[in-house]
Amino acid sequence: MNHSLHYLPLAALADRIAEPDFLTQIAVTPMWDEAPVRITSDWQPPVTSQLAIASRHGYALSWLFQELKTQTFLTELLDPEYVYRYLVKAVWRYQLDCLKNYNPGGIPAGDRHFWEQELNLDSPTLSDSLRENPPSRIIAGTVHEEDTPTALLQAVLAAADCLFLTEFVDLFVYGSLMRGEINHYLLQNAEYIGEDAIADGDLFNLGPYPMFVPGRGTLYGECYHIPLQIIPNLDRLEDHPHYYQRRWMTCLSGQTRLVYQGFASHIQGCPQIVSGSWRDRQ
Repeated sequence: MNHSLHYLPLAALADRIAEPDFLTQIAVTPMWDEAPVRITSDWQPPVTSQLAIASRHGYALSWLFQELKTQTFLTELLDPEYVYRYLVKAVWRYQLDCLKNYNPGGIPAGDRHFWEQELNLDSPTLSDSLRENPPSRIIAGTVHEEDTPTALLQAVLAAADCLFLTEFVDLFVYGSLMRGEINHYLLQNAEYIGEDAIADGDLFNLGPYPMFVPGRGTLYGECYHIPLQIIPNLDRLEDHPHYYQRRWMTCLSGQTRLVYQGFASHIQGCPQIVSGSWRDRQ
């Protein structure tokens, strides 16, 4: 198992990419044709809602983008366009490094300075100039490092892994994750925002923890600003999506936050906490 990546599905993908027969394995994998980022083998100017990436390994890149969509929650919790553009930049950063290392004479001085400035930015922003002049424009046929896809795909995985460390979402908790409760330690690296509430929810006492389901009451809890890297631990705690389901919901403050909502089938025979606050349990 590749332990250099923080999110285990990414580590598993890295191990698979490193297998000698990787390209043969993915040869029968359906490609992801609906992606806002289209992977192409030939450079073409981007059209509406698409970005083209020129690479000898467009097929492998397309496979990886599909895996990142289905095997991680990146596109569930972050704007998909944001994620895709971030990964496009990762491809271009890798291609620039290849050009610098293996074909330095093929890079005009002006282009080198421009790419180093644009691709060192820690954001997915793609300027119009970068869209029109990415490193992939001159990489085809010039860089031996791209003869195998491994390093290129590993670079994209490393960029995806960074998102789990640098991107944050807001979380609403109402039970064992609140301050002073048994599972609050899972939020020790999270920023406390304050108290909030959710309308049209009923709270039930399942013994060591509560469960909220849609209803007529008001649910009270706490809000935290959390890095994505915490979410796999929360998913395991809540047994998402089988016992609780992670959902976006609008709180009474007007802010949209992640909440773990239960299922009505799991509260049969459990007492309701009418006040909507877990701290009022008996």
